[in-house]
Amino acid sequence: MDDIQQLGEMLGHYAASEAHKKQVFDSQSQVWARRIHELFGQIEAWLAPVLSPGLLEVHREPYVAFSPALPVEASTFKSEKLTLLIVGKPVEFVPDVMGGNGTISLAVIGLTAARLGSVSLVGEASGGWQWRKTNGLKDPDIVALDGNFLAAQLQSLIPRERA
Repeated sequence: MDDIQQLGEMLGHYAASEAHKKQVFDSQSQVWARRIHELFGQIEAWLAPVLSPGLLEVHREPYVAFSPALPVEASTFKSEKLTLLIVGKPVEFVPDVMGGNGTISLAVIGLTAARLGSVSLVGEASGGWQWRKTNGLKDPDIVALDGNFLAAQLQSLIPRERA
């Protein structure tokens, strides 16, 4: 086999590999967007019995996830973000760019008072969601997300009466 023929075969293999990677990426991206959409629907369903204008409101809006390495204008991660307004305080569920092997995480903004803390939701391979709260360098606190746990977190935003 001469070098020209070998070059042609190498280019063919490369093109097939790139096409396969794109197919896997597109498939994982569809799952990423669907799981986020379903999660937001589940949160809306959990909160539906207690929605009340001015007290607890839920809003969805289109959102394009981006990162320092993937500017918003180049991102293919089109989804939505969910905002809860509880007694006028916003809590936002903002998707991060899909991670390796299709991993899904969302930043939860507005629920932690710790200076170095953060809250995120992480999609599990089983289809469930984990609530992860980090505070500095300690290992994160991880809890399975369900309606009762979310409600307990939101309760912390309601001002308490002072005696």
